[in-house]
Amino acid sequence: MKNKHIALTVLLGTAIFTSCSDDIEKYNENPNSPEVVPTSTIFNSATKEYTDFMRNGFNEGRLTLPWLQYWGQTSYADEDRYDYRETTAESIYQNTFLVATDLKKILDLNTNEATRDQQAANGNNDNQIAASRIMLSYMFHKLTDTFGDVPYYSYGSDDADFQALRVDNVLSPAFAPQEKIYADILSELRAASDMINTSEPVFTSGDNIFNGDAVKWKKFANSLILRVANRLREVDPGTANAAIDQALAAGVMTSNADNAVQAYEAADATASPFWVAFITRTDFAVTNTFVRALKGETGNFGLDPRLFEYAAPSTVSIGDVKGNSYERSEDPADYQGVPYAFAQTQRLPFSTYTFPSSNVIKPDYGEVLMEYAEVQFIISEHNGFSQAEYEEGVRASMDKWGVASDDIDAFVATLPAANEENVLNQKWVALYMQAHEAWAEYRRTGFPSLLKLPGDTIELDANQVAGLPEESRISSYIFEPRIDIDDLPKRLRYPQILQTLNGENRAAAVSGLSDGDTVNSSLFWDVD
Repeated sequence: MKNKHIALTVLLGTAIFTSCSDDIEKYNENPNSPEVVPTSTIFNSATKEYTDFMRNGFNEGRLTLPWLQYWGQTSYADEDRYDYRETTAESIYQNTFLVATDLKKILDLNTNEATRDQQAANGNNDNQIAASRIMLSYMFHKLTDTFGDVPYYSYGSDDADFQALRVDNVLSPAFAPQEKIYADILSELRAASDMINTSEPVFTSGDNIFNGDAVKWKKFANSLILRVANRLREVDPGTANAAIDQALAAGVMTSNADNAVQAYEAADATASPFWVAFITRTDFAVTNTFVRALKGETGNFGLDPRLFEYAAPSTVSIGDVKGNSYERSEDPADYQGVPYAFAQTQRLPFSTYTFPSSNVIKPDYGEVLMEYAEVQFIISEHNGFSQAEYEEGVRASMDKWGVASDDIDAFVATLPAANEENVLNQKWVALYMQAHEAWAEYRRTGFPSLLKLPGDTIELDANQVAGLPEESRISSYIFEPRIDIDDLPKRLRYPQILQTLNGENRAAAVSGLSDGDTVNSSLFWDVD
């Protein structure tokens, strides 16, 4: 869209020349493009673009996937040791607002009397509005959980602090307090769920999450309320419990058929983010922390059959993973994780650790935004860590990944009793490939309890010791972060570009942080 990059610049707070004469405006119009783009096309592009950058090899692969010790890097361990790239923070911040601008365009086209009837051909107007509100809520929730206070947009509120996306009259948007953002997201999701007409499609095409299914969009909205409200459990339990109870009554996900998944296609040009990341590179492998937990060598769950679905045997090359041409093994001895945050990882042969499986590294891998298993774990916690929902969460996760029913039954039968540690450790296992959410849960709860933290000793497997050059051969090492920290980062620093483009409002936001604009400043719900 012709104003998209101008809008981003305004959102970041720069003063730009925006007034143009009628004659100049005509030069910005493309006579070969329609003046009103179909909302289905905008929505299709927006959800894919958002998932593309949030789940790519930099913004997840070199950030939260290693921080939660699902994956580690095979050549460079700096980011695994928390020294992340400034470009990652910039990408998450800037691109979120770019996509949000597109979703707001859908809201505008469906509320403007001049375009509303035309866009009704693409789906029920109110349903289009509701789906866009849900995705905006999803995106702003991720954004505020990443940085803290941020400029925020609300469809349903005219709060003076909500100044984002007002590209026509706000040059330097204020950073809304995170507490206000949370309250409004819950309100937006509740209103979006209530406005959905389940007898009509959301979009007739272009919906690569639910294929226009209004019932599933409604369940997604209510399930997201569970996620957002649960984050408030320690700071505002009354609001958390009331919102969760209302969402449960309105209807949440009830099976894996309801999972919110961004679909991808088999062609490289429209393939999943990590397929793209592996096309010409071999940067990531599954960590020893995660493999040992799944093998039952740490924790108290025993051998987890998801190991064989999450990872490939260590002797399998990345070429065979990408070609899905290897022989699957159920022998846990065939799996060794890459040493996490190990400064000599690049010296290890690829055959000494395991790559992600062909279930993950494939062009049409669907990126999960939220799933039924997570809903069950939240309900278990809401009910005081109840056994039934805990078991159902494990079952749902295993079933989604294709574990045989007999193996599911056997594993669930040996699960230790539900309590905070067991439920949240299993939630971590189930959130594999949803590392941004797992990071937020760790900050909220301190679980999983199986991660290696700064100062801990990490052991290498015997074949890894043997694979190192003799002059640098060691059997263990200390996890030493590259920054001054004794736990996982609590947030990302604001992008440096904001100091120039929206400095005053950024400074106001920083003044409310416990440790300034550093990764050690806790968000308001992070009281663990």
